[in-house]
Amino acid sequence: MKVFLPLNIRVDNKKILFVGGGKIALHKIQTIEKYTRNITIIAPEIIGELQGKGFTEVIKRYEPSDLDGFFLVYASTNDHEVNRRVRDDAEARGIMVNVVDNRELSDFISPAIIRKGEMTIAVSSNGQNVKKSVEWRNRLRDTVLNDWPDVND
Repeated sequence: MKVFLPLNIRVDNKKILFVGGGKIALHKIQTIEKYTRNITIIAPEIIGELQGKGFTEVIKRYEPSDLDGFFLVYASTNDHEVNRRVRDDAEARGIMVNVVDNRELSDFISPAIIRKGEMTIAVSSNGQNVKKSVEWRNRLRDTVLNDWPDVND
């Protein structure tokens, strides 16, 4: 069983790649874009919700050389074989990769997040129960968010 260490990773001026441009990628990008806009999406098709948001959009099928120069990679396609190839290619290059919906193939996982200003609460189940992590995050958000002081306090 994999064990994940909770930590914050500096992403300013770091390039993040999403292989996949569908609903699976959309969900992760909605969180990542709160921290950086330096996102590249490579996919044969990119859904409308991801287009025109300032991300680099590359309409093509994945090739191993697409990983060159990236800090983090999300394998976020609905094709398990492509996701596995992305993982293997990233591992060979020493790039950390998250295979969306497959914690066993991932070097890191993304927690359920609440963010207000510089404050962040992250909830994780070590990737074992995503629904429960989201449920806890939502309960915390509903309970605490309105009571948080303003960012300037």
